[in-house]
Amino acid sequence: MKCPLVSIIIPTYNRAHIIGDTLNSILNQTYANWECIVINDHSTDSTLEIVNKFVKKDNRFSCYNLENGYLKGGNGARNYGFKLSQGDYVNWFDDDDVMLDNFLKSRIEAFTSSVNFVIGSHYTVNQNLENKTLQSLEIKSYLFKDYALWKLQLITNSILFRKSFLSEKILFNENLKRGQETELFTRLFFRARKESYKIINVPLFLYRQHETSKTQKNLSYVDDFQESKSIVSIQILKKSIKLRDSELVNIYYYNLINTFFKSLEKNHKVNSKYILDNLSKILRPNNSMLSFEIKIFGSLFLFISRGIYKFEKRWKSKTIKI
Repeated sequence: MKCPLVSIIIPTYNRAHIIGDTLNSILNQTYANWECIVINDHSTDSTLEIVNKFVKKDNRFSCYNLENGYLKGGNGARNYGFKLSQGDYVNWFDDDDVMLDNFLKSRIEAFTSSVNFVIGSHYTVNQNLENKTLQSLEIKSYLFKDYALWKLQLITNSILFRKSFLSEKILFNENLKRGQETELFTRLFFRARKESYKIINVPLFLYRQHETSKTQKNLSYVDDFQESKSIVSIQILKKSIKLRDSELVNIYYYNLINTFFKSLEKNHKVNSKYILDNLSKILRPNNSMLSFEIKIFGSLFLFISRGIYKFEKRWKSKTIKI
């Protein structure tokens, strides 16, 4: 049986207190032919020292500092790691999560000549790797749609890719501050044939939830995050129209209208204008009157720096024709 090389790519920043859990879980894999490339993104704690102990212990580990030419952050680190990778298969993995023993083996064995990527399930856990909750994977409609509606809860850890499938593609958008895997995965899943992927509905890793950061994200409005969210939502809306999926189109239209008015409320005009310009253009071919109304009155709302609830309610009630 062939045992192709798998490249595990881990971006890291100031994870000295937990990255050891992640790297030990890689050492414990039942599949042995792997390389683990850790990209250090300007850590200021002892992360680098801890990673280098693993490098000295096992030559399958390597560590690099993020190179100039890649933007600071996880996206740049993931792209740089891909450039350095030597494997036939690639799996990005987060520096605070933990692989279960068959994380690699189960998915390598699922590949056939027609399969480009294999998706695995996971447990969500607390900061202490306790209180497991299974995240089951089941396609209700089709891959792109179920993922876009978050019925399939996937993160960067979830997918093992055939490297040749990714080689000619644009990878992570380094300008995004949030939703980077959503932006990438929706591009890769768009019109994906059923025979081109497999889903293993078996938990293969522990996804650590950090309660403080999760709560803050849910309660706060962060400009960079909202801009990233809008870019991804516009991309998904365009693809949904190409797929002629009325449900997806109307859900993402509604969400964008909601974000437009929320951004106005927060005086985040850059984001409101981005949504306004793109949404009016997207709607124009089949919803010309609505497109015109959104463009004219949306521009007025930008000028006066506030929305009018009557219009927000009216626009949200519309059904988009495709």
